[in-house]
Amino acid sequence: MNVIIMAGGRGSRLGYLEKPLVEVCGRPMVDGVLRAAAAVEEPILCTSPFVPNVERLYCGSLRCVRGSGDYVSDLGTALEAVGVPALVLPADMPFLDHGIRELRRFVDMALESRAQVITLNVCRHGRCYQPGVSVFRMPSGEWEDIHILWRAALMDVDDPGDLEEARGYCGITEEGRPEG
Repeated sequence: MNVIIMAGGRGSRLGYLEKPLVEVCGRPMVDGVLRAAAAVEEPILCTSPFVPNVERLYCGSLRCVRGSGDYVSDLGTALEAVGVPALVLPADMPFLDHGIRELRRFVDMALESRAQVITLNVCRHGRCYQPGVSVFRMPSGEWEDIHILWRAALMDVDDPGDLEEARGYCGITEEGRPEG
């Protein structure tokens, strides 16, 4: 299965920072995603003109596809470039490498689905949200949501509050739970 890491957003909710490079626990957020992706397959990074430092640091060693910075358009560009089936991951899940078991469970469940697009929904405190993890069997078609209970390993960072919370989990264990 192809693996696409979406890393080309503007980072507007974090003050227009290159979000994949924002450090959590002493490493860029994208590093945890890259490690998790490598457990499945060699990832392809989808970038844009808004992340020149991401391109400079990673596109020499990884295959990169450059989009425009518009998520929907860039996703289409990346899927066209690599083909389906594809696992799509966001670059803003700093602890995903501690959630490889959950990621594999999601992929296994997605492959059992008959839908063409299967999206992870993470549920916490009675509310579910989509962190940006999906399996595409086709570039479009019938969608299905798979719900998994929240763990720090499945956290995504969208805004300053999320970033502060993520930095509070720097003692995360291999099981994806905070130490202590």
